[in-house]
Amino acid sequence: MTKNMKRMTALACAAMMIASMGITGCGKADGQTKEETKTTAVETPAGTETSATTENEAGKLPDGTGQESGAADTESASESDPMMGTIVSVEDGQLTMHRQDNGFDEDVVITIAEDTKVLDAENGYPVELSDLKEGNTISAYVDEAMTLSLPPITNGLVILVQAEGYDFPRYTKVKELTAADTEGEWILTAESMPAENGINYEITAETRLLPYLTRNIVSEEDLTEGTEILIWNEENGNKAEKIVVFQGENGYAK
Repeated sequence: MTKNMKRMTALACAAMMIASMGITGCGKADGQTKEETKTTAVETPAGTETSATTENEAGKLPDGTGQESGAADTESASESDPMMGTIVSVEDGQLTMHRQDNGFDEDVVITIAEDTKVLDAENGYPVELSDLKEGNTISAYVDEAMTLSLPPITNGLVILVQAEGYDFPRYTKVKELTAADTEGEWILTAESMPAENGINYEITAETRLLPYLTRNIVSEEDLTEGTEILIWNEENGNKAEKIVVFQGENGYAK
């Protein structure tokens, strides 16, 4: 067989192979490998997104860390709005509450750490974890992350005990403190998620400022930007009646 005949025979074989792949192998030609492509629903804080993932990718978290999904999966909770409900149990550093607010009707497990603040919602005094009882009404501010387990688990920031109805203080941070027109009065601007400019509260001579877990005397000088506070305001206005000032990492400002 001449060289030209061999070349023509090779070209003919190649053409037949290409035609065969176009008929029977088009699925793999499109980039499909042994890892079959599947449509996977991924739950995110904003809702449920649908994306195409391989069989191996389906068991991993969306952040690409490679960790297996399960107890590590989390959803977002809002720091600005507390969870309302009653205590089911308190044991081993965890508080289980039955949440009943904003359409929720479920149990939630809250981990109580050393820096979790537990206070009486009426007077602002500290409350021992051992004093929490089944059936107590509470308002709980929790960490943004919450597991997707049943019941969900999250870390507690502030637990307010016996906060009934809307008569409970608000946990927030100081955004700004400015002098008011009246001498000796101040305007405290507190952070607020819904309002970009924050919420203004009036501080007058009648406003009580309380420390937390200390006998230090606190004043307006301690209300610096970023300071965590618990604030009670009058029912039909923004006049601050009482403010618990929490210490920062370096104590109080002054």
